[in-house]
Amino acid sequence: MSDKTFCVTSLVRLVAATLLLSVAAPSVMAREVRDYRNDRPEYPGTNLVRRIFGENRLYFRAGATYLYPDLNTRSIELKNLSNIAEVAVEPGPQNGEAFSDPSLLFPSAIIGYILPWGDGGWSVETLAALPPTLSLKIKGEIADVPLAEEAQGIPTGVPPLGSRVAETKVLPPIVTLVKRFRMHSDFRPYAGLGLTYLYTYDSKVTNPVLTEFGRPDLDIENKFGWVAQVGFDYKIYRYWWANLDVKYVSVPKVRATMENTFISAPGLPQFQFVEVGDAEFVADLNNIAVHVGLGFTF
Repeated sequence: MSDKTFCVTSLVRLVAATLLLSVAAPSVMAREVRDYRNDRPEYPGTNLVRRIFGENRLYFRAGATYLYPDLNTRSIELKNLSNIAEVAVEPGPQNGEAFSDPSLLFPSAIIGYILPWGDGGWSVETLAALPPTLSLKIKGEIADVPLAEEAQGIPTGVPPLGSRVAETKVLPPIVTLVKRFRMHSDFRPYAGLGLTYLYTYDSKVTNPVLTEFGRPDLDIENKFGWVAQVGFDYKIYRYWWANLDVKYVSVPKVRATMENTFISAPGLPQFQFVEVGDAEFVADLNNIAVHVGLGFTF
């Protein structure tokens, strides 16, 4: 065989092999590349959830929430003072304000149900979490200056209260109506509005001056508030979505009442302790809750 004949034969074989690969490659790649668009999670319990709530209805985003509580004080007032306390303490509004520690981080999960209308962008959501403990504090004159420095010119020896006042566990159920946009995209921003109900329990006074002769009764009003939220979901892999959610939770004019308060007055040795009276705090509770989570739709 001549060199020319060998070259022509090799070229024909190369062309034939190239054509064969061009025909076979699409079918091979079709077998290798999987379409995940219609994938659904198959974990223990997922089929049971689908039977109860329906296909592509219930979803969750499990993660953590950072809560920034902001107390806007409307008034701090002393009332129903005892006869002895009225001699040393001026009843009525007091100078100062209430606040809370701004650092609460706790595990949480957004749980939602997709409503059966439109393009699937409407849903109802709630935030599930263990009840956080809220520390209530005061600042200003009411914290730094003794409530009763003198009684008829006699020093009482009553110390300043300091900042720490009380703590309570907070269980604010939240329900919002949410609208998601760009439902055919991997990035889905949303906005929502809803209601909350401030429910507190295990409320107790923790101030050492106020608890020296027993713990006063503390009652914090339970009442409704409103919620606004914005956020987005982003698909990271198959049916898994990452989520960033920001909520503004406002409960206006929350009233807290402290009763049966007794304090020590070392400057008045004729009295082992002095009954003070009642204190009433009124404040707007405005929270910012930032949630970061990961989850899927059943």
